[in-house]
Amino acid sequence: MAASKFIRDLRQKIGHDLLHLIGVSGVVLNHAGEVLLVKSKEVATYMPIGGMVEVGEEPADAAAREIFEETGIEVVPERLVGVFDGPDVTYRNGDRVHYITLVFRCRPVGQSQPRVNDDETTDVRYFALDALPEMRADHRRNIEYALRNDPAAAFIRRGR
Repeated sequence: MAASKFIRDLRQKIGHDLLHLIGVSGVVLNHAGEVLLVKSKEVATYMPIGGMVEVGEEPADAAAREIFEETGIEVVPERLVGVFDGPDVTYRNGDRVHYITLVFRCRPVGQSQPRVNDDETTDVRYFALDALPEMRADHRRNIEYALRNDPAAAFIRRGR
């Protein structure tokens, strides 16, 4: 999905300057213990599904929405896995964003097969945990935290 009207209007005012936004990432694990990943057109690598929280949207709903928009899979967010600073992203059009990312562990509901369901991805598939493709360190971290059985959300503290 393209940027929301809110972001488009903001970009009209600030151009490509850095925006500090709230993002979500949904780590979808199926009954076989495989993780659902999408291959992004923007960076041509696989990653867990993610996107921005819209104004007035609950973060868990945003994660479920993003997953459905990109893969056609309906999910139930089971728990908040972690809250993390970053990453910084510069998109092809020059827009700069710094995310605070809320990561949710999700499970698929229904019997649908994943599919490319938008114009942002080129491939969607489940991967066995011992056969994950190369991906950014923060994406791998999100998966690792989602696999933990810790009911508490994780965060990283750099201390002062």
